[in-house]
Amino acid sequence: MDILALATALTVMAAIVVGLLALQRSTASPRSDLERRLGGIIAETSDLAPSMAEHEALRPGRTGHTPIIRSLLEGHAWTANMASRLERADIKLTVTEFVALRIFVGLMLTLAPLIILGTTPVGLVAIALALAAGWLLPMFYVGFAESHRVNKLNGQLAEALTMLANSLKSGFGLMQSMDMVSRELEHPISTEFRRTLYDINVGSSTEDALKSMAARSGSDDLDIVITAMLIQQSTGGNLAEILENVAHTLRERTRIRGEIKTMTSQQMLTGLIIGGLPFALIALFSLINPSYMTPLFTETVGNAMLVMAGMLELFGILLIKRILAIEV
Repeated sequence: MDILALATALTVMAAIVVGLLALQRSTASPRSDLERRLGGIIAETSDLAPSMAEHEALRPGRTGHTPIIRSLLEGHAWTANMASRLERADIKLTVTEFVALRIFVGLMLTLAPLIILGTTPVGLVAIALALAAGWLLPMFYVGFAESHRVNKLNGQLAEALTMLANSLKSGFGLMQSMDMVSRELEHPISTEFRRTLYDINVGSSTEDALKSMAARSGSDDLDIVITAMLIQQSTGGNLAEILENVAHTLRERTRIRGEIKTMTSQQMLTGLIIGGLPFALIALFSLINPSYMTPLFTETVGNAMLVMAGMLELFGILLIKRILAIEV
């Protein structure tokens, strides 16, 4: 296979795709997009209180505008879930842009094994693994960013509840207290409260707006807070006292999580050392005596042993992670 010809073809294809996307973006009418977003609000309804689905129509489309990929993804439950995960992870990409990124990363990672190993059986296996890795790596990053944002939000939650309770004790209303939290605290808790106030201002009920915030944030702790606030709205009671009690509970949960993390850190480090030991031995033996490791990469039995070792390594990592995942 002529590598130069392949690289030239891929470059030309990428240039054509980028050119078509630029043409589509430049010729798209902003008014048609505005009409599409307003259509869900003014059509087929005469109610004075619009639903949360109609409020979401006011927000920019999260599916994206890439024609081919959008036609394949639009209308599926996975697309809506992926859009929520991207928003929760603070990744400013639409679903179609994210899928295009995954495809691009996969194709880029396949170039190295294609150039080095060619289309030999081992090369084809390496290309398939590289393509799978390129497809999965962006998802791993989304999961990491999503977890980081949720943890940061949980860390801000006790302070936000204390601020809400103190504001309510001072005589302010719930909306004024939420507005103060959105102005005084940092992202992401301020963003979530600001969006909730926005939903209420455009006509949503307080209950629907709070439920939307709980579903949008992905935080179990915030879900507990919202549940307590909704119960208080239904049954009555001192909301400031309820929020203070919930804040105390969340602080205790954070303290217990810290203790568990401290006690399991040694086991986690042991798992990392054991998991990385095979890779370190392979690298060491390859430097000391390369011919000793060659059969693993050149012989069929050696390739099978590597695949089996990789599967057992992955199983061990998942098992250790499962054992150390203690819920509080």
